[in-house]
Amino acid sequence: MAGSYGAYALGANNVANVTGPFAGPGGLAIHWATLVGSAAIGLGILTYSKRVMLTVGRGLVQLDAFTAFIAILAEAVTVHVFAIIGVPVSTSQAIVGAVLGIGIIKGVKTVNKKTLWKILFGWIGTPAVSAALALGTYEAFTYFSSL
Repeated sequence: MAGSYGAYALGANNVANVTGPFAGPGGLAIHWATLVGSAAIGLGILTYSKRVMLTVGRGLVQLDAFTAFIAILAEAVTVHVFAIIGVPVSTSQAIVGAVLGIGIIKGVKTVNKKTLWKILFGWIGTPAVSAALALGTYEAFTYFSSL
């Protein structure tokens, strides 16, 4: 039940996050943006979801069935509340926060600090690399279009 609720909350939150940039004036119609967003979410599930789940659920803090249930329930409630009030949030950050909370309760020594640093670097590095790629692509197109 917690997994189903987590999936529902994830969908309520992520569909808006993924489709928002494609919809609106000058963009796709809402139904097409929803289709593109759904396809993007599905592609993410097919490509990286297992690796991410194993990193967070085993690599960061060892979870048993009960602590995994609590972490998923905490993530789902958090994401659902923010979806209701209309604030898009990172479901990845919510679940990592929930798992870290379990790790703190079990004892800080149960948290794999190397894995935590990799996750934190990914959160900081991803926007930085994306910004650099966007800037480089924009400058290249601007330069070649002026020739």
